[in-house]
Amino acid sequence: MLMPVFGPTRAALAAAAARGADILPSLRLVLTAEALTAPPPSRALELNAELDVLCAAVRELADCRAGWLYFCPAYASLPAAVPRALLQGTVLTFLRGVLRSERRAAVRLAAQQGAAVLALQGGDPARMPGDLPALLHRCGAYVTATGSGPWAAAVRLPLSPTLPLREPPAPADLVLDRYSAAKVYLDGLCVEDEE
Repeated sequence: MLMPVFGPTRAALAAAAARGADILPSLRLVLTAEALTAPPPSRALELNAELDVLCAAVRELADCRAGWLYFCPAYASLPAAVPRALLQGTVLTFLRGVLRSERRAAVRLAAQQGAAVLALQGGDPARMPGDLPALLHRCGAYVTATGSGPWAAAVRLPLSPTLPLREPPAPADLVLDRYSAAKVYLDGLCVEDEE
């Protein structure tokens, strides 16, 4: 859902893109701002399906060795009333940091007493984008690991089993659309960027 407050900014970016300007860095800021201010949705996301699609698209797009990204779904359905832009923005910002670190990543989901726990692990703590803590905070209660190992965080997302489910996007939509969240957040780190 497009936030009205960002409509003029998006229109200006569209005009700049039509003139051939590189708008992806600015668009990433707009997508992050929209994710941070998105209202609660009226339809829940099934987190297993959403993250499976997102991780599959990222594996196809990223200029990285095979096996760098591992997704572990939960054994149960996890419907959560989280804005898609927020979920995608959080995970893609994390994966941007991992790709910049040239390390492996793990995205895991688990069910825990009326909530889903999204765990992210990988990358170098010094290479994580600065807006990642704000995105995690907007998702819900979270913790990050400290120490000398890979960066790690876990966020608790309340389940919304009574809301109707929203269909996940098609993986091709994230791979083929040059302004999809996956391409915008991973700008400069995609296979096509290296050609």
